[in-house]
Amino acid sequence: MDKINVVCFTILFLFFSRNSEAQIENKAVGTEVHSTDRGSTCFNRNEADCITLPFGYLDISKRWRVDSILSAIQDKSKLKELNALNFEKVIKKDLIILSEEYDVFLPLSENVNEKYDSIKISSNFLCYGSHSLYFAAVYNSVRYAEPFIEKIYLISTKDNKLIDMKRIYLHYEGEMGFAYYTLFNIAENHIISIQDYEFIENPLTLKPLYKYQILPSGKFSRYYDNDGFYKNDTEQGMVKNRKREGKWIECKSNRFIDLQRYPEFTDPYTYLEAEYKNGLPVGKWKFYKLQQKYDEETGEPILNTGKKGRLIYTEIYREGMLQKREFRF
Repeated sequence: MDKINVVCFTILFLFFSRNSEAQIENKAVGTEVHSTDRGSTCFNRNEADCITLPFGYLDISKRWRVDSILSAIQDKSKLKELNALNFEKVIKKDLIILSEEYDVFLPLSENVNEKYDSIKISSNFLCYGSHSLYFAAVYNSVRYAEPFIEKIYLISTKDNKLIDMKRIYLHYEGEMGFAYYTLFNIAENHIISIQDYEFIENPLTLKPLYKYQILPSGKFSRYYDNDGFYKNDTEQGMVKNRKREGKWIECKSNRFIDLQRYPEFTDPYTYLEAEYKNGLPVGKWKFYKLQQKYDEETGEPILNTGKKGRLIYTEIYREGMLQKREFRF
C-alpha cells in the first residue's frame, strides 16, 4: 500500500462513495439535458452503435514487465480504438462531484483551470440486457498542448437513468517521471478486468488485477474466479456465486478524513469491517484506524502487519445504497 492521498474534483455526476449512491442532473453544452426522471436525451439509444466484445487491452494480467506495459500504453492502434468510441456530447463538469475509488494522484484540484477541462459521453455503448453501458472520457487539456484522454469511466444506465459508474482507464504523467496508468478489458461475458500500474521510484509498482461483473440491478460488483474463502494482503472474506458474501476485512482509503485537521490519522488507509449480500454493501460498516509497521529503509508499509485501532466512523448501507455516515470524533 502506498501512502497516496485521494484528490476529489468536480466532474460529471453526483456519485457518493464506493458506488453506493448515484443521481444525475446535467446539461450538455448547447443542448439541454433534462432530469432523468423525465427521460434524458443524454444517452444514445441506437442499437446500431453497440460495441462488439471483447473490448479493451488483452492479456493485461500478463503485462508485468515495464517494456510490455509501455508498449500497451503507447499502442497507437489502441488509442485510436478508444477515440473511435465517438466522444461527441460535451458535458459541463460544474454540476457534479465524483469521488475516485482508486488511490492515485489526480492532475487537477477543484480550482485549477477546471473550465478548460473537457468531459464527453460516447455515442457508442455496450448493450447488456435491459441496461446500457456508456463511456465518459475526461480530457487533459491543461498540462499539454494537445488534449488527450486521461480518464475513462464506464457508466451503467437503465431507461436513461444513471445506476452506477466506475473508472476503467487512466493515463496520468506527473513530475519527475512519475506516472500512473490503468488498463482495462471487457470480455465477451461482460466481465471487466482492471489493472493499475504505477511508475514511481521502484520504478514499477504493479497493483492487483481486479475483476467486476454487472449485477441484475445494473451495479458493478467485484468478481472472483472461484468461490470459497479469499485472502490477500489487503482483504479477506467469503466468495459465493463469484461475489462477496458476509463479513469482509479490508484496508480502505481514508478518503473522508481531513488529514490536516486530524493529523493523528497519518496513514491514508483504514481497517474496515464490511458486510456484503449478493456482492453489494449492506448493514453497518465500521472503519478503524489502521495500525501497521513500516520498513525502516524504504518507509513502505508491511502489509501483513495491519491491525485494528480505534473506531473512526461508520456507514449504514441498505441494498447497496449508502444511507448514513457517522464520525466518531
